[in-house]
Amino acid sequence: MKNICIFLFSATGLTKYVIDKIKCEFETQQVNADIFYIEKTQIENVQFNNYDTVGIAYPIHSFNAPKIVIDFVKKLPSLKNINAFVLSTGGGSSSLNFSSSELLIKILKKKGFNVFYDRQFTMPSNFASKDDEAEVTNKINQIKEQIPVSVNEIINNIPTKPKSGFFSSFIAFVGRLEWFGLLIGGRIFYADKECNSCGICADNCPNHNIAKGNEHIYFKKHCGLCMRCVYLCPHNCIKAKRLYKFICFDKWYENEELSVTRVIK
Repeated sequence: MKNICIFLFSATGLTKYVIDKIKCEFETQQVNADIFYIEKTQIENVQFNNYDTVGIAYPIHSFNAPKIVIDFVKKLPSLKNINAFVLSTGGGSSSLNFSSSELLIKILKKKGFNVFYDRQFTMPSNFASKDDEAEVTNKINQIKEQIPVSVNEIINNIPTKPKSGFFSSFIAFVGRLEWFGLLIGGRIFYADKECNSCGICADNCPNHNIAKGNEHIYFKKHCGLCMRCVYLCPHNCIKAKRLYKFICFDKWYENEELSVTRVIK
């Protein structure tokens, strides 16, 4: 049996939804697929010699792979001539996202990986613009149709890559400026008076940007803007400050398959 490992970062569970389906499809086609969660994985504990192919999966943030993913990939060992694939999810199918993996792939290639596959899946958005429930259902149905095709291409080493260009590359480069901005001003969120400091957000923040106080939680200066805390809060206590209110939904999607709690299990 062929063995594949996938290093996954999923902020609010949407990318995890796709990768869980992909794992099932791999196993249907007699391929073992192990998932390692980037925020929890110690690289030195991964037995890379057990795998034929390595995958990286992430949600697109500001036209890029999130910084937590880039930092993780930089720590991977140099593995000469091992096949690798990249899977990403975005809230839309805009060509501006087509260069989101450029920096990630560049790092992988320097480490000796043969990156032959790069595919994006369109999922409901978790940032700024919320899809209506009909569009959510439509996107999920499209994903279910696309996954068997994608898995077959990966198993058979069929090269796939979005057609990026200079403009999307430039947009991706500019988008990475967000990383530096969040290091300086990560405190764009706050907990309102309903917060009881239950700690769910702090315990599950992938960037360890939230601390528990006596009565309320508070935010530090290395936010990844992944939105997990906003939608994970059971009392809807976490808000964005006035200038940033547009980035958050008032309510998460009703579809049970897309529950944010799936990402912390």
